Amino acid sequence: MKKWLAMLLAVTMLCQLVPAVAEQAQTYTLQGLITEVDSGYFLMDDETQGTLQVNLDDSITTYDGIAAKNKLTVGLYVFVQYNGMMTRSLPPQATALKVGCYVVNGSVSDILTNGYIVEGDTVIGKVIVHMDDTLPSVYRGVPITIYYNGIMALSMPPQISAAYIIVPVLDGLVSNTANDGFTLTDDSNKVYQIRFADDTRVLTLPANGERVRVYYNGVLTDDAIATALEISSTNGKGTGNTQE
Repeated sequence: MKKWLAMLLAVTMLCQLVPAVAEQAQTYTLQGLITEVDSGYFLMDDETQGTLQVNLDDSITTYDGIAAKNKLTVGLYVFVQYNGMMTRSLPPQATALKVGCYVVNGSVSDILTNGYIVEGDTVIGKVIVHMDDTLPSVYRGVPITIYYNGIMALSMPPQISAAYIIVPVLDGLVSNTANDGFTLTDDSNKVYQIRFADDTRVLTLPANGERVRVYYNGVLTDDAIATALEISSTNGKGTGNTQE
């Protein structure tokens, strides 16, 4: 009888312990671009919390995807798992349990109703990419880099959901407008000649002095001429997801 009581007590204590252990093991995720890298930490622009310092601890921090301790660079889009604890410093600090970076590179071969097909990645080959309307425009034939959360549907071809993408764009101020295009000067005073095509999508007619974003196929002539796929106003605000 005593043995049964002892076993029952042990099982009861174990049942009480499991939820506590599960709660302690719960992790939280940050995601965003790395903006600065230093010894033992990096700064990132988390999508919801803004600038954060992520500390790396050799005893607990692991890496996944293309992420590695000595290969974290500015501009990588990363997913950081941590235990939910964050300092109240400026910027807030958290210690990473895992840093993941998952990327697909290729060119857009087809546009779908809720995404597009990318071909040419050296590891995956062809992949279907799903995206929402908060990401930049994508056109057939453009080179593209897609960051995703590491989850891939094992269909044929595999499928991912884009968290952040990089496509060829030029941002700058408009001048010398004409019927066939205009001059664009970027923030480093580099000058481009933008040309319209019959299928150029113009979301706003550019005016001299206006700041716009030009989507193009990534090809610039020796005279820095680009044929626009799409032109949209940025209303004087800098935007991300760019590649020149």
